[in-house]
Amino acid sequence: MKLKTYLLCMMLGVGMIATRAQMVFTLNGVNATTETNPLDGSTTITVPKGTDLNGMITAVSIDGKAVDAAAITPNPKTTKLRYDELKIFTYNNRAYGFRFVEDVWFCAVFVSDCHINQGSGHDGTSTTDMATIMNNIFSMGKDGTRKVTFSTEGATNLVPKVDIVFCLGDIDQDKGDDGSSGTHDNFLGCTAELAKTAGIPFIFIAGNHDLSPDYWTGNDPDKGVTLSGSNADDQTVSAITANNDYWNKQGLFDENIQYITDDSKSSYFQSMPFTFKFKDVRFYCAHTYWFHKLYKKPGWFSSATYYAPDGVINALNSFVESHADEASVWMQHYPWLAGGDCNRWWLDQNDVGLYITTADASAYGCNTSGIAYNDAATANRLKKDPLAAIMMKAAGKVNGRVQHFSGHYHRFYDATYTSTAAADNKVRDYTVSANGNGDQTNNAFVVLFKRGEGVKEVVQTKF
Repeated sequence: MKLKTYLLCMMLGVGMIATRAQMVFTLNGVNATTETNPLDGSTTITVPKGTDLNGMITAVSIDGKAVDAAAITPNPKTTKLRYDELKIFTYNNRAYGFRFVEDVWFCAVFVSDCHINQGSGHDGTSTTDMATIMNNIFSMGKDGTRKVTFSTEGATNLVPKVDIVFCLGDIDQDKGDDGSSGTHDNFLGCTAELAKTAGIPFIFIAGNHDLSPDYWTGNDPDKGVTLSGSNADDQTVSAITANNDYWNKQGLFDENIQYITDDSKSSYFQSMPFTFKFKDVRFYCAHTYWFHKLYKKPGWFSSATYYAPDGVINALNSFVESHADEASVWMQHYPWLAGGDCNRWWLDQNDVGLYITTADASAYGCNTSGIAYNDAATANRLKKDPLAAIMMKAAGKVNGRVQHFSGHYHRFYDATYTSTAAADNKVRDYTVSANGNGDQTNNAFVVLFKRGEGVKEVVQTKF
């Protein structure tokens, strides 16, 4: 099948008439994208990885009229084309510059902890400021300016543009726009809706401010989810799945988003972690973390009943084993190491050590009473080590380390977790700063990916 790729380019060369013209190549069986370089007026043609450039061009037209390729110097149909080389074609004293590149690189931007309209106590961000941040992300590199520079071989001259954006939880006020309604319209309006307009996939996960924690702070007797909290949780998951459904329908992913759940407890609330493949890289997306407890909703005169996440972890393990050859990247709201209370978060404990045990057995300590407050060894052994072992089964590691992204800490952090059970199991966790952090305002990670290989470089920047 032949696909016409329309190439708008400015004429190059000294003394040329300042007139814009269109040169159109018909490409034989190649699905290419084109973009004009604002710095020199040339056109970049991006073709799939592994494309043979020789013989790719089968016909040429200029300003809508077919032109004999032999009348163009050099002949586009027969000249040898090389990747990353600026090629100048001339016709009737007009010059057209083209550069052919292989579609091997793509970029993601990670933000977190927007806390939309929640105030300075949570490093909150206003809807206006968040919209500005998002629009700056979407426009990155479009004017030819490098927002960040990569040192990875083959990408040093790349002008990064965003291909996908992730938000790693704590999206607005506690479980909703006003802290009680459960809706997330304020957050969605200044992030997800702008992404739809820009045509750039935006994926967000839930943090502990978006899904009911075991306890908030102190010895508050109102433990776990209430009726209103359960409804708010439903709306949070609904907002996430509705956003995912939208991007599934756009056909931009290699495959649709799939949810990793405990099918034996399908009637209970689950946080619905998910996975998808984008540009030949597998993304694994948890919410607070993979060990978020399932629960039976409370009634008017009864509390919620909590269940262990073991079925979700087992489903995750099975999925990873069946996709072990795919380069992967991972994310959840809780960091692996950042923050003095990190291990308490992994134990579902509040600031005085309160947490809720599960009604069923758990291999990860979720039903064990009396786990020591902030017990790092227990948290590592029962949760972090098994999860690291599962993650290690997937391809895409860098220097033997799984690549992971998190939020929650509100500050940048870059550290590697080493399993206490198997020293070869290592997870490098990049924790991204909150947008409203006064010392690190409007911060994000710009991440360079290579198709089929995963993360290549992570750069901290401001938008």
